[in-house]
Formats: sequence, C-alpha cells, structure tokens
Amino acid sequence: MSGLKMVFAGDILPTRRLLDLPSSTRAVCDLVRSADISIGNFEMPLIRDGAPIQKLLNIKADPDIAADVPALGFDVLTLANNHAVDYGWPALKDTARLLVEQNLTVVGVGDDRDRAAGIAIRKVGERQVGVLAFSCLTPAGMSAGVGRPGISALHIETSYEVDPWYQMEEPGDPSAVRIRTRVRASDQAWAEEVTRSARRQCDILVVTIHWGFGSGEELAEYQYPLGKALIEAGADVIHGHHPHAVHPVGYHRGKPILFGLGTFIGQQIFLPAPPNVQTLWAGMSPDGIVAEFCLDPEGDVGVALHPTTLTADRLPIAATGEAFDRIAQRLSRLSTPYGASIVQREGALDASPLS
Repeated sequence: MSGLKMVFAGDILPTRRLLDLPSSTRAVCDLVRSADISIGNFEMPLIRDGAPIQKLLNIKADPDIAADVPALGFDVLTLANNHAVDYGWPALKDTARLLVEQNLTVVGVGDDRDRAAGIAIRKVGERQVGVLAFSCLTPAGMSAGVGRPGISALHIETSYEVDPWYQMEEPGDPSAVRIRTRVRASDQAWAEEVTRSARRQCDILVVTIHWGFGSGEELAEYQYPLGKALIEAGADVIHGHHPHAVHPVGYHRGKPILFGLGTFIGQQIFLPAPPNVQTLWAGMSPDGIVAEFCLDPEGDVGVALHPTTLTADRLPIAATGEAFDRIAQRLSRLSTPYGASIVQREGALDASPLS
C-alpha cells in the first residue's frame, strides 16, 4: 500500500479577491496543494446582503471570492465555526453551495444535526479518508438539531469555582475564581458515537474542531479531554482551529492533536468594526502553521510543521529568521506538557510523541 500525505491549516478569512497572489504566498499554497488531501477552516460567510444574526461581531465577504478559493490548494473545508454563521442559515447554506460549485468538499453544516455531522469520504489511492467536523463555539440559534439547520455543534458548559479561603483574605481578587469548562455530556456521547460510526466507514479518520480561545496561549479545560475521547472513539488526527495564534501539538495513544494552527488568511481586520474589536484584532498573532501528516507504506506516522506568518495584506508566507525561531520556541514550550517533542530541522519542525 502506498503512502499518504494530508495537510492541515488554520482559519481562512478572505475579504478580498485572491487574484495574482504573490509568489511567496503561492509557495505556501503549493505546499497545501501537494497533499493527497488538504483541510482548512473557512470562516467567512459569502453574501452581499442579508440580515446579521445577533452576536458579538458579524463579518462577511463578497460571493465572487468563492471562485478564487481553489487557488489556495484545499480539498476539504469545514464551515462549522463561529463566523460562517454570522448572517444566518441562508448565507451559510449559500456559502456551502458556492464552495461546492468550485469542486470543494464542505463539512460541518447541514439541514439537521445528522447531516451537519455527516462524514465526507475521499478516496486516496487504496484508502478511504474520512473527515468529520464539529464546533465548540455555538452562536445562538445556529446549532443544527432535529429539523433545524446549522452547524455541527458541541455545547460547552461553564461553571465558576470560588476558592473560599483565598476569597476571605483577598475579597474581589479574580484569582479566587477558577473557570471550569466541559462538553455537555449528551453532546460528548453523541460525538463519540458519530466518530465510532465514521471510523467503520473509512481507513483514516480526521476530526476537525473549532474550539478553544481566540488568542493567547492557554487551552480551555475541555479541549484535551475531548481530543483524547475522540481519538479513543476512532480519530487518527484531531485538527483544531479558532485561536489566532499558534497553540500546542499534543499526542494521545500515539496520534496527534493539533490544538490550533493559527491564521492562514486573516483579512477580516480590513472590515469596519468598533474600537474594542479593532483592539482585539490588533492583538492577534500573524503566525500560523501548515501541518503535514505523513503515513508511509509501513504505517509509520510523521508530522511536519511549516511555520508561516502573514504579510501586510494578511496572506501567508513561509516564516523565516526571527519569525521562524519565535514560532519554533513557542511550539516547543507549549507542546511538551501535552506529550509532544518538537525538533527543528531546515525550514520546518518535526513533531513526535515524547518517549
């Protein structure tokens, strides 16, 4: 049996036509295109008009951009995220249609929960590669359900644990409060069963998840347990996104969890927004990762990480010099607690389980 190469990237938010890409960006897209199957998170509703749903921030882009998306090199795009929904189901459905018309496979959305969580299968040589998508960020009204269209959603329950002894001596200090998060039990059981069912239909299974915090270094409490549970249910790799910063790589049972690959294209910052949102955008990292998952004919797995950063036009280029070193050091520091070793080589980083 021949080898297999899959490529994963982070958030894709184009607000301008992707015509005449600079050669430095085309080189990154060529890396994406070189894979047998490549997967990214498309986070822009493509719509000219329509009414925004009520949420913190609504973004959109011109539908003509859909014709340019194939130039990025992706095969599969998830729409299960917190911004593809910004103009409601009609815009989400139209965005999926526009991308499918470009011969792209779309996952994570549907007319009901079962369809939204449906497996997409692509034949690669002698193997069937399956892709499932979930989002742990769930804007109100946009979670697919029984008879309700939307995204494939896992709802997160949050509680606040107060240390009474600290609070007694430092009343009002935020350090007295610990924020606890977990996947709603019924949603987690459903996701695990969906994953087990999908694994029976394919040889290699990817679970792509929108999760975590939008920036910074910390993981949400629910992330690692969820990633491990889905691997135990049958996933071969967890492809995480949403953080606009590079987050750790982890391992469980020898299988990789890519917690957050940063931003692949981040042009939302060119849209009108209130000052507090502009401040939020300004604090987001331009750094990202294009991750290669390679399965050789003997069944051995290798993971190579290619650091990227964004140009002034918020397009990806290969990170070099100080930017490469910054990403390498961050990944190594953040990944060790989650069981991953990061080793630098010429132009890339290799990830493997800690021995």
